[in-house]
Amino acid sequence: MQRIWVVVLSVWAMLAIVAVLAWSSRPVASPPPASAQSVRVVTGPGGKQHLVVVKAPVHATTATSAVVH
Repeated sequence: MQRIWVVVLSVWAMLAIVAVLAWSSRPVASPPPASAQSVRVVTGPGGKQHLVVVKAPVHATTATSAVVH
């Protein structure tokens, strides 16, 4: 019977140590979401071409596009 109590107390002690370590650690900060960038070639007046960097926010969706018949 003494061995059972030793096992029970050691399990509770291990759980207490894990709980203290979990609550004492700082949460990891996630990096800010990156914005998508694309480079486009734009033809200006006189046929001169320019490179333009377009920044767009990144977003995800679970909705699908409707099919047009």
